[in-house]
Amino acid sequence: MRVNQCISIIGSGFCGTALSIQLLHHAKEPLHVQLINRSGLLARGLAYGTRSASHLLNVPAGRMSLFPDHPNDFLFFAQSRLPEARTGDFLPRSLYGDYLEQRLAEAIAGRSPAVSFEHVEAQVVDIDTTPGKVTLELLDGRRLEATQAIIATGNFAPAIPAPLADIASDPRFIRDPWRPGVLQPIDPKSRILLIGTGLTMLDVALALQDKGHLGSLQALSRRALLPQPHRSNQESPSLPEIPESILQQTTMRHLLSDVRNFVHEAQRDGFDWRDVVAALRPITPLLWQRLACSERKRFLRHLQPYWEVHRHRAAPRIAARIEAMLRQSLLQVKAGRVSAASITDTALVLDVKPRGKQQSCRFEVDYIINCTGPCSDLSKLDEPLLNSLCARGEVLGDEEGLGLEADDGYRLMRKDEAAQERLFLLSPMLRARYWEATAVPELRQHAARLAEQLLAKNLAD
Repeated sequence: MRVNQCISIIGSGFCGTALSIQLLHHAKEPLHVQLINRSGLLARGLAYGTRSASHLLNVPAGRMSLFPDHPNDFLFFAQSRLPEARTGDFLPRSLYGDYLEQRLAEAIAGRSPAVSFEHVEAQVVDIDTTPGKVTLELLDGRRLEATQAIIATGNFAPAIPAPLADIASDPRFIRDPWRPGVLQPIDPKSRILLIGTGLTMLDVALALQDKGHLGSLQALSRRALLPQPHRSNQESPSLPEIPESILQQTTMRHLLSDVRNFVHEAQRDGFDWRDVVAALRPITPLLWQRLACSERKRFLRHLQPYWEVHRHRAAPRIAARIEAMLRQSLLQVKAGRVSAASITDTALVLDVKPRGKQQSCRFEVDYIINCTGPCSDLSKLDEPLLNSLCARGEVLGDEEGLGLEADDGYRLMRKDEAAQERLFLLSPMLRARYWEATAVPELRQHAARLAEQLLAKNLAD
């Protein structure tokens, strides 16, 4: 079979799987699709590889379809397994992994005769770009050639908070709570501190409870903000209309004022504040791109934690379990920051400065679990592929440390700010450009657009 185009997709979580499916569905001309991942397990990634019943989707089933033009596709799949499933239900992440896996298998089986598919189990450590091709260097020494490569890696391990750097090598400090089996060795009577109070902390706290944890469990963040809960199986039939003034703002101060007014007006009209967040969601990339770098940094410094807990909400059942743990003192949430950390033979010792206090307090724990969430700051990543590309100026991190710079055609930007011709980005690191680029409803749109662009290039060539 003559092949004009070979597309290598690095990463087989949601982004890599969604892009592969779009290409396999729509390609009619000769094309070879290479899906590369280091674990060998396709279509799951970290998020959907879990089998824990406590790990639920943070988005209702009715909004989790792979396909922008078939919004109920996941719901119909779920109902084939769970007939009682409804559009507003928060279903197990493992079920969503099953869905991705099945849709990929169907796309492979139903592809055009002109299209071939290959799964490569390997780690890509570097990419060499030349005028006519890209060459992928693998950890095992192999080299793969393609016409285009897409970095579709998912979320990376959390960065090590600076005050904990001195204890990071101690096995009692768990940098990445998503590493398989990492919580198993923890004695049920251990004293544990969770750093961070977002969605990752909720998952870890419930995982510890599920394995019978009996010792003290504390969570610490600067403001002690917890993710707000989604509504229970309720969807508004409509959304409030966005005031024109919001679309015109270019400073955080004025934008915040207008959004607050929008919330108050919407609530007077019978809407919930969640409806305002939903209404803002489609225009968030536009609002983000209108802000100067200084305004973006102001948002990240002062407002991001408040936005995150309202935008990235917890499934109602998860929120209820956490609330019960708090009521029963099985979990304590504190506001403050670690100022220093040290090691003894019997404990990890921390100096913590409570929020609003001048005096630090010292206490000891048996384990510290880093729940600060995925790292996207290129300067802090320990990721061979991106480190190699960055060292040669082939990719450019954004000033805010949110991800990688790409143009509106998903082409990665070099350090000299020229766009790559054959190297593309489809991952949560698109947050640098769009801010809203971490959840399925946005990422599926990006996958569909990028596939259309890549296939159009095949026809043009």
